[in-house]
Amino acid sequence: MQNRDRKGYRLNNVMFPVYMLFLLLPQVWAVVLPFNFAFDSLVLVLAIRHYKYGGTKEIWKKSILRVWGFGFLADIVGAAFVTALVFAMEAWLDINVFFNSGTELVMVLPGVALAGWLIYLLDKKWAFGKTVLDAGQRHKLALALAIFTAPYTMLIPTRLLYMGKW
Repeated sequence: MQNRDRKGYRLNNVMFPVYMLFLLLPQVWAVVLPFNFAFDSLVLVLAIRHYKYGGTKEIWKKSILRVWGFGFLADIVGAAFVTALVFAMEAWLDINVFFNSGTELVMVLPGVALAGWLIYLLDKKWAFGKTVLDAGQRHKLALALAIFTAPYTMLIPTRLLYMGKW
């Protein structure tokens, strides 16, 4: 099936994370922002309890807004990296053939990894700055947040959104 319009290839199969629609549709913010805050809070509290650190409430109060904000920043950077990578690859490959060949995962994994690494780095260095946690405790909490809150929604093929194709 040809996927051409009058001007060339359409990029309707580009792996763009579903949650990034909130940038285009501000009404979605009312759902995305509280959900992300709740999920970050859940992961943070569960990690604190798992490692048996005292003062769960105090650690949460002093770090959750930074954890939440840095998570969004990292997700946006990861999505921008994937988008830039896709547009760079368009110069060398037939994008329609490439994204219909099942190799989208190869293009998206670096963005997920970059976002996870940024979540770890930003949380470790700055999100827990006003807490009483030592360096080892910061490392463990930042790692838990990076692993469990990385933008795995980037791995969902967007072609599922376009005419229900798999």
